[in-house]
Amino acid sequence: MIILRTIGVVIGWSVLSWTLACAETTATFTLPSGVAVRIVEAPFKLSRETDCRINGRRVPWGPGVSLPKTYVKSITVSFRGRSYELDASCMYDAWGGRPLEVPGVIRYFGGKCSDVKTCQFRGVFSDASEAFVAEWSIANGVAVRTVLSSSNDIVNLFMKNIDPPELN
Repeated sequence: MIILRTIGVVIGWSVLSWTLACAETTATFTLPSGVAVRIVEAPFKLSRETDCRINGRRVPWGPGVSLPKTYVKSITVSFRGRSYELDASCMYDAWGGRPLEVPGVIRYFGGKCSDVKTCQFRGVFSDASEAFVAEWSIANGVAVRTVLSSSNDIVNLFMKNIDPPELN
């Protein structure tokens, strides 16, 4: 009887784990600048169309390479009634359940808007094996990702300066 109960618990945990892994997760927070940010991650499913390049190199999927568990489905920033979808392509196992910041240690996402059509943002993400960063610029109401890199130099720069420099 004890063995059956143990198996039941293990099976129950496996089902629970699978259910949690298959659900989308959403992180919402407001930056010190007043910009609201929403990051949605969803379960990763490999398809023939999955082809991403980071630092100009194709991300390999196949034997010997562990597949991501999630991908960033969307990143939305909102300021004074205006919202923008930021390019979230090729961003895997990026946010998880972490908070916006660990006070006194690090803030993982930063940026601000000088008006509703001019903004800059930076994020530090992690795919469990290494950190990577992204930067976006919104000019005249058009959002463009300007950086997606796992270069240690750039990651360190963004970790020390999560808020981009002022736009003139």
